[in-house]
Amino acid sequence: MGSRNEDRHPLAWQGSLAQMKTHGTRVAQACIARDCRRWVALNLDSLIAEYGPEHMLWDRRPSCALCGGKTHFLASPGPSTPFRPLLGGAVADQVRREFLRGFGFSRRDVRRIKAMAEATKDRSEPKALDDLDVPYRVGCCQQGRESLSSGRVLGEWAGRTLLYWEMNQREAEVWRRTRRAGPKPMPR
Repeated sequence: MGSRNEDRHPLAWQGSLAQMKTHGTRVAQACIARDCRRWVALNLDSLIAEYGPEHMLWDRRPSCALCGGKTHFLASPGPSTPFRPLLGGAVADQVRREFLRGFGFSRRDVRRIKAMAEATKDRSEPKALDDLDVPYRVGCCQQGRESLSSGRVLGEWAGRTLLYWEMNQREAEVWRRTRRAGPKPMPR
């Protein structure tokens, strides 16, 4: 099992832009601003032309071209493989906290999401939570099965990968109508 300290010595597919190109790595840039969340696939040849072949994307935090918010880079070794953030140590923890804070989950939501992940068995995945205090659906799956879902990775808990989906317009309208003001009480 790896540790976060290993991220400081990246595998070749996570290394310099030249190494990434050699290994066929896919690269993306993601904005963490709550109102934006722009995600864009990047062209390695363009990045090499702009920064040079030895440039590394690790812990780089450029501004979003759309909203001006903070972004970070992600890499994937190939098709059907999830993207992983190119962040290490304290920077990764800070980005993760900012990212999660951007959703506006209540404490009740966090407890319910954790309980769902902990209750998930090896052969079954629970129905996504769609009655949270924010207009998102959250579900979970076995690690390594993220690419089989349309959900975006929220994080990990209890050995499960947490996924989220933004509600479409109709779902969000129903959510607003049925939602009470303020967070719902936690069932006992």
